[in-house]
Amino acid sequence: MSNIQLNKRWKIYFDGNKTPQGVTCSYLIVNELGEKIKETTLMLPKETTVPEAEYYGLIYGIENILTELCPSISCSPKEIELEIYGDSQLVIRQINGDYECKKPQLRVLRSKVRTLLEQFSSYNLTWVPREKNLVR
Repeated sequence: MSNIQLNKRWKIYFDGNKTPQGVTCSYLIVNELGEKIKETTLMLPKETTVPEAEYYGLIYGIENILTELCPSISCSPKEIELEIYGDSQLVIRQINGDYECKKPQLRVLRSKVRTLLEQFSSYNLTWVPREKNLVR
């Protein structure tokens, strides 16, 4: 954990998947040196949609920084510049305000993401093609 004290620009990669085995969300947190700090995949209820799973991957990644990583190195989220990457154009563009968010459940998740992001010094959301998303 000591290397994450050297920098405060972190990246989150997020994803959501639905397969016959179930619904999952994943996130990966990378420090400025390119080192993987934390990578997690979580099972979600089977009725979760893919867009919801994508949102949950992002939410859980942000929450991990706020509740585990920042306290472990005694830093404030206001010291962190967050770069977010996902292969869901829908989620990225809804959060950025480029796409309307029609479904009530997605509006709730979008609002939660925006509230969490307000705690950081800065943030930027970028769409990446599926093959460039470092988490699956």
